[in-house]
Amino acid sequence: MEIGYLTYLLDAWSQWMKHDDHELGYPKRSLGMSSGGASSSFEEIFEDSELDKIKILDRVIHDLDHEQRKAIYARYLGSKKPMYYEIKLGDAMDNLLTIVGRRLGS
Repeated sequence: MEIGYLTYLLDAWSQWMKHDDHELGYPKRSLGMSSGGASSSFEEIFEDSELDKIKILDRVIHDLDHEQRKAIYARYLGSKKPMYYEIKLGDAMDNLLTIVGRRLGS
């Protein structure tokens, strides 16, 4: 995995974490009836794929060392920076590149 793609995923993860949607109420998509069967658009398939990657990234971030996780939260969610922030952020990014890259097969 390249650092550019990781930062793209981290930015998407940040937006996902800040989004307040508890999935209550009507579904975003409803099943439709058609004679040819149900089909998803390319955009829906892409969004579902990206959401799966974001959820994997979220699990990996959750499993990071506590201080590394705090550094990621500080950088991408605006929380308080831990002591030696730059070092911990660098270590966290290295770990994310390795672990997320392995889990996504890239």
